[in-house]
Amino acid sequence: MKDTLVLKTIQEKIKNLGSLPGCYLWKNQMGQVIYVGKALKLQSRVRSYLNPNQKDRKTRALFVELYDLDWIATRTEKEALLLEATLIKKYNPKFNVRLKDDKKYPFLCVSTSEDYPMVFLTRKVKDNGDRYFGPFTDVKAARDTLELIHRIFPIRKTKLKLPLPKPQRPCLNFHMGRCLGPCQGNITKETYSELVEEILRFLEGKKERLVADLKSAMVSASAKMEYERAGFLKQRIEKINQLREKQTVVSLDGGDEDILGISRRDDEGQIVILEVRGGRLEGKKSFPLSGLSFSDDEEAFTSFLRDYYLNVTLLPSIVFLPISAKGNYDVFLEAILEKFGTSIKLKFPEMGPKKSLLRLAEKNADLSLTERILATKLRDQTVAMKELQEKLNLPTLPRTIECYDISHFQGSSPVASGVMFVEGKPYKSGYRHYKMRGYEGINDPGMIHEVIARRLSHLVNEEEPLPDLIVIDGGLTQLSRAAEAANALDLGHIPMVGLAKKREEIYFPGEKHPYSFDIHSPMMRLLRNLRDEAHRFGVTFQRLQRKKKALKSILDDIPDIGASRRKSILTYFQSKKKVTDATRSELEKVQGIGPVLAEKIYTNIQNLKKIEPK
Repeated sequence: MKDTLVLKTIQEKIKNLGSLPGCYLWKNQMGQVIYVGKALKLQSRVRSYLNPNQKDRKTRALFVELYDLDWIATRTEKEALLLEATLIKKYNPKFNVRLKDDKKYPFLCVSTSEDYPMVFLTRKVKDNGDRYFGPFTDVKAARDTLELIHRIFPIRKTKLKLPLPKPQRPCLNFHMGRCLGPCQGNITKETYSELVEEILRFLEGKKERLVADLKSAMVSASAKMEYERAGFLKQRIEKINQLREKQTVVSLDGGDEDILGISRRDDEGQIVILEVRGGRLEGKKSFPLSGLSFSDDEEAFTSFLRDYYLNVTLLPSIVFLPISAKGNYDVFLEAILEKFGTSIKLKFPEMGPKKSLLRLAEKNADLSLTERILATKLRDQTVAMKELQEKLNLPTLPRTIECYDISHFQGSSPVASGVMFVEGKPYKSGYRHYKMRGYEGINDPGMIHEVIARRLSHLVNEEEPLPDLIVIDGGLTQLSRAAEAANALDLGHIPMVGLAKKREEIYFPGEKHPYSFDIHSPMMRLLRNLRDEAHRFGVTFQRLQRKKKALKSILDDIPDIGASRRKSILTYFQSKKKVTDATRSELEKVQGIGPVLAEKIYTNIQNLKKIEPK
């Protein structure tokens, strides 16, 4: 239950809020901001969180951790929306949906504030009269677009303050026909401005209009016998048409649309935007999200629309969203209208071509999320191995790690399991099972000694490479016996540690006291994965061995089941598993087994299934 004093303190603060719009900040006991929200009426909105019997899973989870409250009043709910975005970026609260990357995405800038503009890549958007296009989530895509513009349009590429006091000799780009050479001073500002307008239409996605204008200019130049200019225009038309042929037509009405799809796994998510310009699919943008554990699609898209579209420089006419995201976006649309002087339409198609495009966006989001999760795991594995080398003082990076565990049921049917991780990932070909030869009953240290001795002897005899690290599932006693086995084979140089279950502590050979490390670190996560996998692998094998043994003894102990009938049962079912899964009627089909005997066998087998090993 929430501490009464905490609740009373928060309730006293709420009394001072009044009905103003603004943002509220929930904090935990350590003073960390764990959630930022906005409200039209702060007092009523914040008070709603103090009901412990919330239906909303996110609010219930937040209620458990909230300890203090802060707020910032604003004049309007729209201002609160913008402030909310700023506060989320500042505090990165765990319960808020947020863009995972806090980096600044690149934009393409057309420096229209200059007499002779150029196009370049930048991460800073300035209010200086220049035109910006983006953001681009993929830097390579931004650079490819810039390179394409430089190939198609002969705009200047060298940073100069034009016009120059004294004309200079043009660079190689001029002689290659890739620049009009404004540094020479022989091109008018008006002619150069026409080229800039072409680039702007290109970046705005108005390629059909651009091609039509270029064709008109080409015909006009030809009529005036300006054949060189007509030739330049023709080349531009051909290059733009080649590009358009590669772009899929997805909208016959030729509109500018964004199609949004989402994929989510636990706390992580990915939103993909398919950009349709002039009816053609021109590009894809992918954004990583976090904080999705307690949020539905409506909240995820509400946060994303605010963070993305209030920072773009060019709006589509329509944004298509999945039906699961349908909700109230009035404040967002009001903010868009105020900033851009125009608004966008939000649509939630349930069928037809746009629904198919939404599924395509969702599929792309799922692929992007899968790729990101795999890349993250790979980075974590690399970090984990480096941490192991550093924290355990290993001579080399532990690329190959083996872990051993003992499994038995109250001392019976003891087995050992060995699993191998290579480059931080399970390597199934290196997994091994061991039936104990020298020990019975409960003697985990002795069994660890046996299995390590057998494993290392095999590696030496077969001249196979030794592991970079051996992990023993257990404490000091088990680790000491494992070290004895290695020393007896003159292999005491192999790094070896013990991982105790209760406190997740690490033991080193020859040291009585364990060491504690951050249990959430990549290193400890890797060690726990190893230990848990060894335990799973061992328990599965031990259960199989015990059931085989128990089945044999059960068939032996059932009255009226002799060698002949036992053989008939196993012959009929072909495997012991099918015997244990058999029904009464199936058992009656075996020659020599009647209803009464079938009932005895079935009852004994069901009693066996109820027994589970530790």
